[in-house]
Amino acid sequence: MMRLLVAGAAALMLSVSIAEAAGESSSSSDTSSSSTTATTTSTPTTTTTAATPAAATDPLTARFGDLGPAYESARKLAEDGKYAEAIAALNALGKAEDPRVLNWLGYSTRKMGKAAEALVFYDKALSLAPDFVGAHEYRGEAYVMLGETDKAKAALAEIAKLCGNTTCPEHVALAKAIEGGAKSTSWWNWMFN
Repeated sequence: MMRLLVAGAAALMLSVSIAEAAGESSSSSDTSSSSTTATTTSTPTTTTTAATPAAATDPLTARFGDLGPAYESARKLAEDGKYAEAIAALNALGKAEDPRVLNWLGYSTRKMGKAAEALVFYDKALSLAPDFVGAHEYRGEAYVMLGETDKAKAALAEIAKLCGNTTCPEHVALAKAIEGGAKSTSWWNWMFN
């Protein structure tokens, strides 16, 4: 009976640790929108004004074009935790070669607990836009979920190089996820090994 209680408590603690490790507050996945939310999911933080449209300030929009309101709606579904709906809406866009769409497909897939599958989307997004900092962050978070800390740290180093510092939101969020993943792994090892 005692073992069962300990195992149940351990499972609860592990799920909390995993949720904390996968948390992405204050991080950025793309900069094609100016919306922000107070939830723990990632939202873009670029501010645009009427005088500077998003395409003028966002290199991805400048390179790949504006995806329009259907993309914004799909992205919002992902941010709201409606991952299956977001995936369907993103696929309906017919933009399988756009790194922003691929990034959100990866995000939604990862949030559904399929980190290895999400890596396929992140890798493709980064093959199209190697300087896409948000995709580097999310790929790093997938590596954290998979326990591949060395690869997550490599993503963190790439983000620092692309941002030119270690204070950009993507770097801060991935560093926090790596730290949380290390804590959750060490707790698990202490408890069960």
